[in-house]
Parts: sequence; structure tokens; C-alpha cells
Amino acid sequence: RIHIRRGGRLFKSALPYFKALTRGLFFMKYLVYILYAEQHSKHYTGYTSNLEQRILSHNKYGNDWTARYRPWKLIYAMEFETKQEALDYEKWLKTGVGRDFIKTLTH
Repeated sequence: RIHIRRGGRLFKSALPYFKALTRGLFFMKYLVYILYAEQHSKHYTGYTSNLEQRILSHNKYGNDWTARYRPWKLIYAMEFETKQEALDYEKWLKTGVGRDFIKTLTH
């Protein structure tokens, strides 16, 4: 199951059941993304399977860390076939070498 946080509430998606029904006709992609808050010179790194909805979530919903530094703009995204690949890359971006890479991106 996929869990989506919206406004502090947790929703469970029926997507795995849909995937089982389509038997390979539906392929979920995972994206690692980097957002930048220009007014505060802050970066945020995350992963998602729905980038458009996730950026909307960062800019409009919730009271978490990203809410303090709105508005966010997308400066980088990379697509992966599996969730584990995306998580590994996100983890790398949060290392010292990964942060150095983020600094080289055009803001």
C-alpha cells in the first residue's frame, strides 16, 4: 500500500490492488526531486511517484518543515524504475558529496 500524507491525515491507496489487476500494464515510476526556496536559500530533497501532486503538497498543504519556507520551485528530478533505487539515490543526495552536487545545480 502507498501512504499519502495530506494535512496531517494518512490515506491508504488501493494502487497495489490495481497493479495486480492490470498484470504489468501499469508501471509505477519513482522520482527523486530537489526543491529550492529562493527567499530562504533552502533545499529540500525527496522522492515520490507523483511529482506534480507532491510539489503542490509542499507549496499548499501541511504544517511541516517545508511549509515554513514556501514557495518551493523544482530545480532537479530524476526517474527510477524501483522504489529502492530512488531511496538509495535520495540517501546519496543527502550525503556531503550529494550536497556538493546540489550546489552545482542551476537555481
